[in-house]
Amino acid sequence: MNAGNVLDQQGVTRKHRRILWASGLGIFLDGYDLSIMAVALILLKQHWHLTPAELGGLGTAALVGALVGGLFGGPIADRWGRKTIYLIDIAAFFFAALLSGFAWDATSLIVLRFFLGLGVGADYPLSATYMAEFLPKRSRGTAMTWIFGLWMGGALLSSIVGLLLLNTGPDAWRWMLVSGAVLAVLVLWLRRNLPESPRWFIRRGRLEEADEVVTWLAPHLSSRERQEALGELAASMEGAKQHNWLDLFGKTYRRRTLYAAIPWFLMDVMGYAMAIFLPIMLLHLGLHTHEQAVIGNAVFTASFVLGWVPLALLIDRIGRRKTQIWGFLGDALGLALVGAFALTGEPPFAVVAVGLILFQVANSFGPGNTTWIIPTELYPTELRASGHGFSTAFSRVGAATSVFLLPIIQAHFGIGGLLLILASAGLLGAVLTQILGVEMAGEVLPESGQPRADAITQEAA
Repeated sequence: MNAGNVLDQQGVTRKHRRILWASGLGIFLDGYDLSIMAVALILLKQHWHLTPAELGGLGTAALVGALVGGLFGGPIADRWGRKTIYLIDIAAFFFAALLSGFAWDATSLIVLRFFLGLGVGADYPLSATYMAEFLPKRSRGTAMTWIFGLWMGGALLSSIVGLLLLNTGPDAWRWMLVSGAVLAVLVLWLRRNLPESPRWFIRRGRLEEADEVVTWLAPHLSSRERQEALGELAASMEGAKQHNWLDLFGKTYRRRTLYAAIPWFLMDVMGYAMAIFLPIMLLHLGLHTHEQAVIGNAVFTASFVLGWVPLALLIDRIGRRKTQIWGFLGDALGLALVGAFALTGEPPFAVVAVGLILFQVANSFGPGNTTWIIPTELYPTELRASGHGFSTAFSRVGAATSVFLLPIIQAHFGIGGLLLILASAGLLGAVLTQILGVEMAGEVLPESGQPRADAITQEAA
């Protein structure tokens, strides 16, 4: 048995679940805070008399911060270790969320939201890479799907909290934004003594420290079995090319980087536009009070379960690529249905409900989850967080652009034209996934400097 088998062949244990929860609650924070902002914007739009540009800036600031955080967080994690900024990023989130409640105008809140986004963006490659490097291969996709569903859990909780605070007075939006800091304290406590990734230790030649982590994770192994296993994996890494960030765009990994980044970009064009501005959109789609819009947003968010649960049960059998294609197509169909009816006026609310729920279910069954999982499986240990970090950053370009331009596009083309533009992103995502995709379900994580030979053949086909 080699060390890869120690990590890849065992079942999911109580310690794996602890790692999953501690990592996944960072994703929960992202979903909560970005979605609580959607509710707060309903109040701020009137309270500060926001222009479309200011509205877009407030919705975009955290996404731009996440772009920067993902871009730098991944390489830092590959160079200095997964745990190096695993607590710092959540601490940054805590202080930014707390201070957001004291913002005095749109500019100050935009700055604070940017710093909050730095923590969110850095946590994406860290959490995803950390989980993937501990999980056994046969259940990696299922476990990561269950955990990434916490994003929508955070979004749903934010709708409930927002509804409870909505009519508590002129400072309701402040309490909404500060509430994210309370959850950050819980995540900090859960992460306080997690171990470093053993794969990262081995890649750095720090076998004694890797042995301590494997002992903690698999105490049933004897000392001799652990030493043999670690020695075998260390030997398999000898002679592997020393990578740097630019290798993501070189001949070996360029196509994989395009596959990881571009569909995620397109998913965020749709997903974050809906996550941040749906309550405001619903005011133009048949729900005419703030309470109705927030309740409608909560129902829409909760429907993610109808796609998320089947994906978690099937992703390691069907694969990531196929479910991503199906999900993108469902996204496009749902948004196009509502958009087409909205071109001629306020659409029947039954059409709105069917189209939006179709979008949510399809997105949860496909790109809403798979685009986060796929980058963790395409690169060797030395590039894994960097690859995921770049994909995170690139996806936030799509999210920030979409969210910033959404109020402006809606003002010029109406809600129908806006939804049809978003639907086209879903269609393009399906096409590009088909062209660029390589399936990694059930495969071990790459540990040498080259992709698997059969994967290279598949990519060249």
